[in-house]
Amino acid sequence: MRRWLLPLFASLGFLIPAVPAGAQEGAYSFGVVHSVYGPIGTFTESIDRSGSTTRVESRIRIAVKVLGIVVHRQEGDRTEIFHGDRLVSLQSSTTTNGTRLDVHGQEQGDHFVVTSAAGVTEAPANVAPSDPWVLKDLGIGTLVSVETGRIIPTRVTGGEQVTISIQGSPIVTRHFIARGAGLREMEQEIWLNDHDVPVMFRIVEKGKSIDFTLTSPLHDAAIAEAHLVPTAQLKSDGAN
Repeated sequence: MRRWLLPLFASLGFLIPAVPAGAQEGAYSFGVVHSVYGPIGTFTESIDRSGSTTRVESRIRIAVKVLGIVVHRQEGDRTEIFHGDRLVSLQSSTTTNGTRLDVHGQEQGDHFVVTSAAGVTEAPANVAPSDPWVLKDLGIGTLVSVETGRIIPTRVTGGEQVTISIQGSPIVTRHFIARGAGLREMEQEIWLNDHDVPVMFRIVEKGKSIDFTLTSPLHDAAIAEAHLVPTAQLKSDGAN
């Protein structure tokens, strides 16, 4: 049960209300629910921005149970570092059913070099991590999977206004869909509030969905600093 964008993919904390001048910090927690198996775990993402440098750390903790027996387990820890809007470092470790996969990515000149079990690959310098926090615009671009290190040409569509229910409250959001080019199984939906916080996102895989829904206090998402995380550098394809 591989996960594209499971960075992203474990129990997030709370937005820190008092931070030093010039710094921005936030932490968010999400519950993870499978369309067939129900609640299966937690996801957390913490953000620390100081000046032009942003550090994003995420944790995923998944356990799928059938008749009380764990049939699938996944644990992942990832760190993304940006200078401005540019991803300069990605460190990821994911253990799935006892098998560990490490991904290391580093800016090198006009490329971003990724080392994983599949070998060494190069991506454009403007590559973005497969993280719903950065996918808040329309267009086409290149993503690197924070789980596998795979380089994925991606198209982001949508942006329409949609009202959804989070924690029993109606939330007005912008709804986006990200699809990997030529890879039908790589699809993610994202719902951003008016502060660019993904209050919900969904991974669609082989007709089944996995929903990540905000469990941190809604007040934290409502006061989050806009643009806390850089935006993926996408180019218009003239079809959005």
